Amino acid sequence: MKLNHFLLALIVTTFATVGCNGSETQPTTPPAPTLPAAKTELPPGHPPIDMSQQTLPPGTSADAANPQWTVPASWQPGKISSMRRASYVVKGDGDKTAEIVVTVFPGDVGGLVANVNRWRGQIGLAPAAAEEIAGLTTKVTVAGEAATQVDFKNVASGARMIVVTVPHAGNSWFYKLTGDAALVEAQKTDFLKFVQSVKY
Repeated sequence: MKLNHFLLALIVTTFATVGCNGSETQPTTPPAPTLPAAKTELPPGHPPIDMSQQTLPPGTSADAANPQWTVPASWQPGKISSMRRASYVVKGDGDKTAEIVVTVFPGDVGGLVANVNRWRGQIGLAPAAAEEIAGLTTKVTVAGEAATQVDFKNVASGARMIVVTVPHAGNSWFYKLTGDAALVEAQKTDFLKFVQSVKY
């Protein structure tokens, strides 16, 4: 009989203890881990990012109507894509060719430094430092707008590129002549007349 009383007392004491400490035995949600702060600098030893190798993402062409222009008689229609508003090809001696392409993008497409180095990279030239850009550009006027002209030549490959960029109505229009250096030189006058014929 005493043993039964002892067991009963033990059971009651056990439940009382669990009841009193129940709040302490409830599972708790662990704190969320603290993520490291985002880094704005490249890690040590990381090679610099070359803007000349950057390409524009698809679908970034601006929603703007084409201006009017006058195409030289010697230019033939070239390949058209979603990024190209117009494309022409001109042939020279042998297999020499040059291509004229018109594109338009919203905003300044990364700015003059990024654009210049992208174009330089397209004909195999190294990027230019920001302080060199002014010496590589010429200010011109197209359709009453202040525009910028660049002219690059890769002596090693024989490629040359002339680009005129015209800001208009919040967009950037790019008129580009690329190809064999000698043929680009022969077409430079017609190309610049084409650009100057633009009317928005």
